[in-house]
Amino acid sequence: MFRFLSNVFLVLWLGLLTAATIESHRPADWSAVKGTVAPQGKEAPLDLLGRMEQVAWRRTAAMELTEAEVNRYLARVVSGRQQGPVATAAQFEQVALDFEPDSCRIIFGWKVAGRRLDSASLEFTVKREGENFVVEPHQGTYGRLPVFRGMMCALNPALQSLCDALDDEIHAVFQMNQIRFAQDKVILDPRVGVAK
Repeated sequence: MFRFLSNVFLVLWLGLLTAATIESHRPADWSAVKGTVAPQGKEAPLDLLGRMEQVAWRRTAAMELTEAEVNRYLARVVSGRQQGPVATAAQFEQVALDFEPDSCRIIFGWKVAGRRLDSASLEFTVKREGENFVVEPHQGTYGRLPVFRGMMCALNPALQSLCDALDDEIHAVFQMNQIRFAQDKVILDPRVGVAK
């Protein structure tokens, strides 16, 4: 009887591992993310960095960026700029942000040997605590397999590479006094003492 139960347990365990492997290699769902499809016709490149620097310098009004604007900017600036030990084998094909009320999800898509292979996402919040901003990861996915935040440490090289590629933009964002995520947009407010 014990042998039978251990075999059943082993088959169930292998089945779960197989299902998890399949789900982790299914590409992430990009359908709800705005700005991931190239616009039709000619469109002038967005200068989000210049706009953020001007708003931070003037400190007179908040700046609202749509999800589509940010993602088109990321597509132009980040595509193919993977760095680090795996840079020769894998390159960012696409990086996009999905803004939801009070949180943001970053989605990575990689090309490996010229083929789109894997994707992953990480959901996080940004809160102001005193003079500093705290970026807190909550959960994520590998492909379509949901995982808790402790399992997302494998994304550290990709996150570091992305931060290196967007160093000036990140610096400009953190010059703001408030960063708020809303449905399909982010509000950057440089003003001091303005209520939310």
